[in-house]
Amino acid sequence: MTREEFLLQMDEIIDLSPGTLRGHEKLEDLKNWDSTILISLIAFADTNNGVPIAPDQVVACTTVADLLRMALVDS
Repeated sequence: MTREEFLLQMDEIIDLSPGTLRGHEKLEDLKNWDSTILISLIAFADTNNGVPIAPDQVVACTTVADLLRMALVDS
C-alpha cells in the first residue's frame, strides 16, 4: 500500500472528501476522530497491510504522519 492509498482510505474512514488528508494534520483537530475511527484504522492497517497496531500505539500518535509511519512500516 502506498502513502497516497493510505491517505485516501483514511479520508474515507474519517468521512472526509478524497484527497483531504496530506499527513501534517493533527489528529486532535480532525472533527470526526473518535474511538470508532481508531478501531477502523487498526483493522484497516492489519487487513490491508498486515501491520498489527495496538490501540495504545494509535493513542500515542499526534498527527496523520505518525499513523502513516506506523501503518506503512512494512511497505
